[in-house]
Amino acid sequence: MNQTLTIEVPSTRESIASASAQAEEWLQSHRPSAQTLNLLLITIEELVINCIDYGYDDDQLHTIRLMLSIEGRNLTITVVDDGHPFDPLAMPLPDLSLPVQARPVGGLGIYLLRQLADQITYQRRDEFNELTISRRLD
Repeated sequence: MNQTLTIEVPSTRESIASASAQAEEWLQSHRPSAQTLNLLLITIEELVINCIDYGYDDDQLHTIRLMLSIEGRNLTITVVDDGHPFDPLAMPLPDLSLPVQARPVGGLGIYLLRQLADQITYQRRDEFNELTISRRLD
């Protein structure tokens, strides 16, 4: 059973479905909880779309790297991109007391990830953003 998986995702929305399917198939062999599987799929969807929509000023194809690993009963997901420096953990939490129509766009995806993850860290290393998310499988 492979304990690591790296997926290189081209910066196109069409690439997200196949990356998600590949990651889900790999994770299923480790018998994750539903919450852990949701964390994985939300991470891929949210972070890859954010990279595509906000990370680049050019029309070039970029590669977003997803690194998944299992150590013990812990899943670690690291998303690496070469977009603009951006620490999503520095953003304020959304005000969930506001009606949906009054809330500013953005912020709910990282809020969901914070709720599902045991730990999230961000660092800018060289010219790359690295967001690492971890959670117990059970």
